[in-house]
Amino acid sequence: MHIIYGVDDNFIPLLSVSISSVLHTMQGETLHFHILSMGCKKENEEKLRHFIEGEGQKISFYELEEKLQELKKRIPSLNTGSFSPATLLRLFIPGVLPKNVTKALYLDADTVVLQSLTPLYATALSENALGMATEPSIYKSHCRFLGLSEKEPYFNAGMILWNLSYFREQGLEEQCLRYYQLKKGRLPFNDQDILNIVCKGKIKPLPQRYNFFSNYYYFRYKALCENALWYEKLEKKKGFKRAKAHPVMVHFAGASRPYVRGSGNPYGRAFRYYAENSPFTVEEVKGKELFMLLYRGMNVLSFFFPKLRERIGEAYYRSLCKKMKI
Repeated sequence: MHIIYGVDDNFIPLLSVSISSVLHTMQGETLHFHILSMGCKKENEEKLRHFIEGEGQKISFYELEEKLQELKKRIPSLNTGSFSPATLLRLFIPGVLPKNVTKALYLDADTVVLQSLTPLYATALSENALGMATEPSIYKSHCRFLGLSEKEPYFNAGMILWNLSYFREQGLEEQCLRYYQLKKGRLPFNDQDILNIVCKGKIKPLPQRYNFFSNYYYFRYKALCENALWYEKLEKKKGFKRAKAHPVMVHFAGASRPYVRGSGNPYGRAFRYYAENSPFTVEEVKGKELFMLLYRGMNVLSFFFPKLRERIGEAYYRSLCKKMKI
């Protein structure tokens, strides 16, 4: 099983937690980790290598700082906003991985895996380029910005099952870069937006349990269906409840990170367990206790008043676009 991550040096500690969770839940499987890196320190790479090889698994590193610099020359106005430029590393996966790797699973570093990934990896993609879970909480104005209709789904790139042979055959990597160039390197959610548009109609929807946002613990299924009119067709209520109670992978997207003091993240216990069994120390973020208290209050309120959460989200989205000068 080929598993990919893309990180800069700041994300190495989080990456080690995610890898620790994969090693724990995938015992008995043959794993090959592919780390797409941007300016990672050699000592950190070696520490990670020692950890993974000590578990009898393989790891390969791909330094892509030069590729990112080439992309910036191609698109001088490129701006990833509040996201690390490392998010763009996903765009280079088909071209960087060995050609004999025809299928691979990408995971964000801010994830923990709680159940076996084998059923996910075995998913047949057929003529689909990617397999991804949807993001039903996506801002409506963002979908309009991308030109997606109310009936067209939007997918999150925190977990991607890649049909690499199809992606290469169709020349989709270059199509992605051309689309980014067309948009002058200014997209609110960067490569995630690119994949949603360039691969539209070629993405296989996967169950929410394979990429469950920890914030969704506070969301009602009905509210998500009202926000994204396509969601009920792709994810039934039973599946969503199963995802909330027994997620295969938890994605710590958003402000409520389990390593921020006072976050009260509902899946924080799992994160801390795997953090204790990883070779790096994830430093606790202090000084945001009041913000976390307010954020937790918003989460609870959003369960009862989902429209309030929607308005707050749209306000955040407008500020994000303003900062990126979109």
